[in-house]
Amino acid sequence: MEPVVALMILLGITGLAGGFGEARHQARRAAEARWRLARPIWQRAADLVGGKFKSGPDPWGDPRMQISVVCENVSLLVDHDIDHDDVSVARYHTRITGTARNPSGLRLRVHEQRLRRASGGPFRARRVDVGDPALDGAFVVRASIPALARWWLTPPLRDALRAAAGYQLTLESHRLTAVRAGLEDDAEKLASAIRAAALVADRGRALAKELRALSQGLGGRLLSGAGTASSEGGMTIELEHRSRLFNVEFGRVGEKGAFGTRVRAARAASPSERFTLRRRPRRGPPRGALDPSGDDALPRAYELVAEAPDRVAQRLGDELRREIAALRPASVTGDDAAVTLVFGHLETGRERIERAIAIVSALAAPEPRGPYR
Repeated sequence: MEPVVALMILLGITGLAGGFGEARHQARRAAEARWRLARPIWQRAADLVGGKFKSGPDPWGDPRMQISVVCENVSLLVDHDIDHDDVSVARYHTRITGTARNPSGLRLRVHEQRLRRASGGPFRARRVDVGDPALDGAFVVRASIPALARWWLTPPLRDALRAAAGYQLTLESHRLTAVRAGLEDDAEKLASAIRAAALVADRGRALAKELRALSQGLGGRLLSGAGTASSEGGMTIELEHRSRLFNVEFGRVGEKGAFGTRVRAARAASPSERFTLRRRPRRGPPRGALDPSGDDALPRAYELVAEAPDRVAQRLGDELRREIAALRPASVTGDDAAVTLVFGHLETGRERIERAIAIVSALAAPEPRGPYR
């Protein structure tokens, strides 16, 4: 290679390196300028939520800010990241992280419709309509358990999410993350995002608290491990009623079924005494074989599938028919081993659970002249 050519190549490489270094330097200066402008805003946000604010350079010399706060019984850390992949500009991401109580193992992600490219990698979960037109029209909700997501997103939490628009909130296992592109420059918006993240993270604690209170009210106990996260979201209360053991189960109906509440008691019966009483489709044609005698609300709302309908009819007296029709479970099933009443949603109300126990007890209890042994 000619010395002149080698010199030109060397000068070109040196020029590129110098240009790269200058671009990096300019990007860092721009980041520092934005940091100085945002610093008092983050300080005010920390004051609004009662948190502690810190700032200063990180080990690589980049400017950093951090807020640590306990909000709604949840410890959260607010910080930011700088993406140096593009040397011409320092791209900030504002980030809120914390540890959540999540006894059901729910996976949940919420972000605005306009945020078409959600951050945080792929998220395998179904899209859910919460039933709130204001939220469903403006936000995308994805969840592993739709029924539980609707329970999770209370009206106050939906209001908090709307106030924190621009952030993507993700709950996976016990990890809660809220992220938005850019360095937050609105103190009230950042405070709203912190509160929304705390409410999402704390909702699982409310679920565990409800189940403990329900268990105590029923005179039962949460089974070992019921307060921990599981991939299926299963939790069980075990109790005794009229000398019979009952399980109140919260989880999926079957491996891929909907999330709901089941009340179950064992019985001894022959295979011919199996039956299923299930809700009719709202506009479906009558297909059941219910006896029209007694209160007619049950035949209108439910269909009966049974090998021996006359035997089931001996149990379904007028009072029991009225109670099932008023409680409106998704189904009541009896096989040769147990009777199970299923709610098609997460039901934690003590009164309704007690009414379900009474129905199951009446259908499972032996009678001298009855069909069940």
